[in-house]
Amino acid sequence: MPGDWTSEQDITSPRVRLAITYGDTMARIVNGSGESFDAVAALVDPARFVRRGNERDQPMDWPTYRAMLEQWHGGSGEYRKVLHRATEAGNVVYLDLDEFSTAKDGSVNSLRSISIYEFDESDRIIAVDVCMGFHQR
Repeated sequence: MPGDWTSEQDITSPRVRLAITYGDTMARIVNGSGESFDAVAALVDPARFVRRGNERDQPMDWPTYRAMLEQWHGGSGEYRKVLHRATEAGNVVYLDLDEFSTAKDGSVNSLRSISIYEFDESDRIIAVDVCMGFHQR
């Protein structure tokens, strides 16, 4: 849930805060806040956006990624995350996260991820790369 970020009060970088806002907005939407994915779209450049990750073979543009998110939202029970580290280098932000997804049947899936956010000159997100490793429970 939003607020699960550790040491958020210590983060002063505007781009790191934008990456966190992106994740918090996603969590609120998936957890049933009533917001639409337009709230996330406001943080990205939809014309240039690309999402890459190890669970998909091909990069996704904004319309494809949004469709995947809407499908995920429909099948999810609860999503939360815990931030361990945040680093900024140039126009790129790295977030080291534990992510937890609770299905409607109560089963919990967890994973460790590194999310890499690339920003344009207007501080809009133009790429998100996600590297995931699953926890053993």
